[in-house]
Amino acid sequence: MLINKFIVPKEVSSQHGLAPILMSRLGRFVAIAGKNGAGKSRLLNLLQNCIPPYSEAAEYGAAWKHRLEEITAAAERQDVKPTPWDDEIAIHEQRFRDASYIIGKENQPIKSLRFVPRDLNLVNSFDQTNLQIELAYTNAANADIDSFGQSTSGYIQHLQNLWWNTSHQNYEGPLADKIKALLDYEILCELTRRLLGAEIQRLSNGATAIFGKPIAIAGLSDGQRVILQLITAIHAKRTNLDNTLFILDELENHLHPSVSIEILERLANTAPAAQIWVATHSIPLLAYIASRDPMALWYMESGAIRHAGRHPEKVLESLLGDEERIGQLNAFTGLPAQLAAINYAVESLVPPLIISGGNGDPQINQIGGVLLKKFGEFKPEILDFGAGKGRLLEGIVENRTFGNNEAPISYWALDSSEKDRAQCIAVMAEHFQNPYDRHFSNFKQFFERHDEKSLDVIVMCNVLHEIAPGEWNSILSSQTSLFQRALKDDGYLLLVEDQRIPVGEKAHEFGFLILDTAHLKTLFKVNQADMGQQKFIADDFRKDGRLKAHLISKDILTRMTVETRNKAIKELQQSCLEEIRRLRSEKPSYGNGQLHGFWTQQFANAHMYLEQNQ
Repeated sequence: MLINKFIVPKEVSSQHGLAPILMSRLGRFVAIAGKNGAGKSRLLNLLQNCIPPYSEAAEYGAAWKHRLEEITAAAERQDVKPTPWDDEIAIHEQRFRDASYIIGKENQPIKSLRFVPRDLNLVNSFDQTNLQIELAYTNAANADIDSFGQSTSGYIQHLQNLWWNTSHQNYEGPLADKIKALLDYEILCELTRRLLGAEIQRLSNGATAIFGKPIAIAGLSDGQRVILQLITAIHAKRTNLDNTLFILDELENHLHPSVSIEILERLANTAPAAQIWVATHSIPLLAYIASRDPMALWYMESGAIRHAGRHPEKVLESLLGDEERIGQLNAFTGLPAQLAAINYAVESLVPPLIISGGNGDPQINQIGGVLLKKFGEFKPEILDFGAGKGRLLEGIVENRTFGNNEAPISYWALDSSEKDRAQCIAVMAEHFQNPYDRHFSNFKQFFERHDEKSLDVIVMCNVLHEIAPGEWNSILSSQTSLFQRALKDDGYLLLVEDQRIPVGEKAHEFGFLILDTAHLKTLFKVNQADMGQQKFIADDFRKDGRLKAHLISKDILTRMTVETRNKAIKELQQSCLEEIRRLRSEKPSYGNGQLHGFWTQQFANAHMYLEQNQ
């Protein structure tokens, strides 16, 4: 993403009437909900102000750093104060401070475009004089965030006139002007095709047209009018569609909810490399964004920004107020329990998404705590099985669980998918030399570069449930498996699972199966003596049964058989049935609806497996 984190300390955020800002793990969408006066616009203003210094630092940072070191050294050699370089030193230091609030993985300059539609009416350029059309063109280039309705038609007409005149066979003006006019118009036409799905035309009387009629009277819908204004803003600001942070402040103003969703959908599909920030009061718009990215929702209250995470009801509370008003909405729409259960069932038909990990993530804290307790200050050799984007390494380093300034673990990554390989290697490059030698796509590649019996721990974080049960033995327990060959004789599997995954998924033919402590004890024939010798350690991080980590010794893994596997899954099925009965006896709520979807889905998955394997 263009911006991965937005972190502003109190001494800066308080100047804008905001609490300290700590926004991390930002994806394609960032949706901010909250009542009027909560601070949404102030936060977006601060974000927009931080983008220029960030982009300048990305472009000139190396030169700035070199110059700062040079003049700082020169200043230190002076016996008098102030030195001739003090002002320049202060400027560079301020630049780096301003740039540091934004953290982007690409480390490249970005542009921002803030757009708020206020006026749905488009002035008819055919009724304007040439001077008025030229003025509309100039105004669009200098327009603020909400005045494109008055300039759109004139802006497009002016560009078309320039194209028409310079492409004429009798044109005798400068070649540079001709090339610019042709290129500008072609870019405008391409934007219109991509975002609006229409062609810009020229009528016989010289009027610019869409769908065969002058733009202002072409019968465009509200959504099409706003999209055309957005096209004008993008073109007039010379914005790169695929390298832009779009800031849409209350997009839903004066628009039907379906229209604002249409605009957002067109923009997202047309600019897949862009990042879109939306401040909104619209529940339909928030629901659409949540369907695209379940972790995109944030809410503001009294100047403080918080992540909704797996608790979208907090967003409803920030918009609607107390439980009574939320209950009225629930009664009207059939939310929350029914929708939550339906959403979970739908999600369970699609492949899994990576939605956890990183700074402040409780599972990362849990892993760090388990490792610290087991290994102390010893730096263990760890393989991240199903590493994804390397968030395990990044999160542990950021949390500084081990209390030093270096990577507290010797980290290796294995992931068969190439999708996130580049990002994972980029994370490793920050902490290790030769990061390409630390990433493996398969078992064979691992042993080509790595010794057998060399690992202290193999971590599987939210991975085991994605592997079909029939493959467990070949990965974990057989003598030729990765785990048995790679782990030291006193090595461990660290199995970490969210026991209530918030998003359904179809990871394999049976969906997903999440084993808890009792089921794992059955799977590996764990007894009290094993637990007394700390060969099997269960960690309930929040003491609520939700986040479970199990440290399992290498020799215990070999006890798994087809019989123990089937018995463990049968016990899981019975646990699911008990949870379903309990939930059906309780009051419906969004959370219970989601849990009902989780347990019913897992019950069906276990039944399908047992039906084929007993």
